[in-house]
Parts: sequence; C-alpha cells; structure tokens
Amino acid sequence: MKIRDFALLALFIALVAVSTMIVRVPVPQTNGYLNLGDSMVLLAALFFGPVGGFIAGGIGSALADILGGYPQWALWTLFIKGIEALIVAAMAGILLVRRDRITIKLVLCFIVATAWMVLGYFTAETIMYDQKAALAELPANILQAAGSTVLATLLMPVFHRIISSTRDEKRLS
Repeated sequence: MKIRDFALLALFIALVAVSTMIVRVPVPQTNGYLNLGDSMVLLAALFFGPVGGFIAGGIGSALADILGGYPQWALWTLFIKGIEALIVAAMAGILLVRRDRITIKLVLCFIVATAWMVLGYFTAETIMYDQKAALAELPANILQAAGSTVLATLLMPVFHRIISSTRDEKRLS
C-alpha cells in the first residue's frame, strides 16, 4: 500500500467514526443508537476493497462506540461492520460494479450488506439482551440501513471524483 492510499484509508477510518458519532439517535431498549456511519462503511469498502473496507468500517465504527460511550458494543461492531464492508467489496468485485456512477448493481451491493448489518445487530442484541429487545431495535436498524444506503449511493459519485483525483495526482508526480 502506498503512502497516499494509507493516508486515505486513515482518513476513512476517521470519517467512519465521525459520521457514526455526529448523528446518534439513542434506542433505549438495547442501549444502542441509530446513525449514518454505515454510509461511510459502504463507501470505504467500495473504494478500498475487502481489507481496506474491513479496516475502515470495522475499526472506525468500533472506535466510535468506544469514544461515544458504548464500549460494550465495540467488539460486535468491529465484526458486524467489517463483514458488512467485506460483503460490499466481494459483491462489487463479482458483479463488476462501476465506481464512477450509480447503478442497480451498486445499490444491490449496499442493500445486501446493510441487510447483513441488521441481522448482525439483531443477533448480537438477542445474545446481549433478549429477543424482545432485539425486535424493539429492529425498525431503527432497518431505518439506519435504508438511510445509509441512500446516502452512500448519493455520495458515491462525489467520493469517486475525490479519490480518483487524488490517485491520478499521484501518477502525475
């Protein structure tokens, strides 16, 4: 990994953490919260592949849990969001998803990955609390998945221009 790619990945870790922490709607049943950090997890996976996506999505989201007062969720979040990124990256590779424009394949990747996130947190909440609490948070997780899918889809062309110009600049140097 080149220095610029490493720096971009570090920025994405921070971006995931900040976007997770900046808009937090508490869900009292499980002591969790609704956020839009998944939008950055999806984009990180799209632009950095499975390893970079896992690192940015998993570590950035877990860091947000630790810094935001939800350390009991950090380990769950690391794996749930990391796997969410792996799903996006794998599907994008298999489906040959373009990163320069919005397509049905792109949206499908985001939907499948965020569906995993909903299932992952449902399972974690059932283990940590009980199924009743997990069911109570299910609508919030579905709303988070939908909002993040829409936001990531709309932001993808902008991030593509920024990242590709940064990488093109490297080739010109």
